[in-house]
Amino acid sequence: MIKSEKKLTELRRVLETGKPADIEETISSLRNKEPFEGAVQLLASFYEKTEDDNTRLVISDFFNDLKDQSSTGEVIKALLAAHDTETAVMLAASCWESGIDYTEHAEALVKVFNRGDYRTSLECFTVLETCSSSIPEKNKIRIITLLEKGMGKLEKDMQLLTAELISVLT
Repeated sequence: MIKSEKKLTELRRVLETGKPADIEETISSLRNKEPFEGAVQLLASFYEKTEDDNTRLVISDFFNDLKDQSSTGEVIKALLAAHDTETAVMLAASCWESGIDYTEHAEALVKVFNRGDYRTSLECFTVLETCSSSIPEKNKIRIITLLEKGMGKLEKDMQLLTAELISVLT
C-alpha cells in the first residue's frame, strides 16, 4: 500500500463535492489502481454519511473485492471505528467476502464481535471461523477467555453464537 496525500486529497474532494455518478466512477476506478493509505478509512466514513443507496452499494462492492493483504489493517481500523450498525456489518462482511486472510486481526474481530449487535457479531463469527485454524494457540486462549468473560451478560441468541465461536476455536 502506497502513501499518497495527493490521491487521498483528490478522493476526499470527489466524495465531498462530487455528484453521485462522479463518486461512483471514482470509487469503481480505485479497483484498478494501486491501493493507497487512508482510502479505506475515507470510504468507510463516507459510507456512514451518505444516504445514496447506489453509492453505498459501490462502496460495499469495493470492500468485497479488496485483494491486497496490506489493506487488512485499515479495514479493521475502520471496523473498530464504525459508528453505526450498517457500516460495521458491511465492513465485517467484506472481510469474509474479499477472501483476504484476517488471522492476524482475530483479536480485533473478537472485540467487534463482543460489542456488536447480532448481525455484526455473526459476520465477525464467519471471518473468525474461516481463519480459526491459523490462529496461534496462545491467541486462541486469550480470545476464548475474552469470550467467556462477557458471556453471562449477553442475550440468549448472543450466548449461543458465542458458545459456537468458542467451540470453533477449541
